[in-house]
Amino acid sequence: MSLAERTLAFAAQASEVQTRKQLIASFLSVIEDVGATRFACLYLRRHNGEVAISHSISNLPRAWLELYLARGYEAIDPVYQGVVRSSTYGYWDELARAEGLDRAGREVMSAAREYGMSDGFTRRVTLDGGGAAVMMAAGVQLKRGARVRAALRMCFDVFANEGLRMIKAPRNAQIEPDGDEAGASLSKTQLKVLMMRAEGMSNKQVAMTMKRHEKTIECHVTEVLRRLEARNMIDAIRIAAKRKLIV
Repeated sequence: MSLAERTLAFAAQASEVQTRKQLIASFLSVIEDVGATRFACLYLRRHNGEVAISHSISNLPRAWLELYLARGYEAIDPVYQGVVRSSTYGYWDELARAEGLDRAGREVMSAAREYGMSDGFTRRVTLDGGGAAVMMAAGVQLKRGARVRAALRMCFDVFANEGLRMIKAPRNAQIEPDGDEAGASLSKTQLKVLMMRAEGMSNKQVAMTMKRHEKTIECHVTEVLRRLEARNMIDAIRIAAKRKLIV
């Protein structure tokens, strides 16, 4: 199975799993393919004007969590703070450079390395029902590239939303329509564009592959978003995978 296939399979099946253990196992099967062994999904809330973590799902070592809290790393972690403030995403070295590493920041990153988290990818996820979460996947060395970025962004989006479903209302989750009910609204060309975007290709790369003008591809993307009622392309890919429009 390719990374794109694993990612789409995870997105399609996530809404059907019944336990966090199953969701985590399915998620790990994707991120382990890019070199990640640890992950965390931190759900955010505002408290007295400040952003705080309300609850989380992770497989981080207990010793690391205790150290993180005891030393107040949440307040000085350059990656976490950068993502919370700017809603950006990326690999840790990229995010750390953007924030600028001071002595406290270097301490956090050094401590993470001691727990087998030398490299990672972090993103802030806007949740479907409102609110936000910060997700990260980490390991000794992660694979790089546009397709890896696309896969991680999509998997984070799916995991954060489905994880919250289980935390808040595991027995009453709303399942989006699937099968022909939704599939009839996309043309073959739109499905092809969506599949290529799901594989991490940009609009320009899709245009070159299909031998179309980039503006034409942009129009297809806009129409896909409209028909699937998606916020962005990652959301569209997730919805399409759930409805089994792309496999």
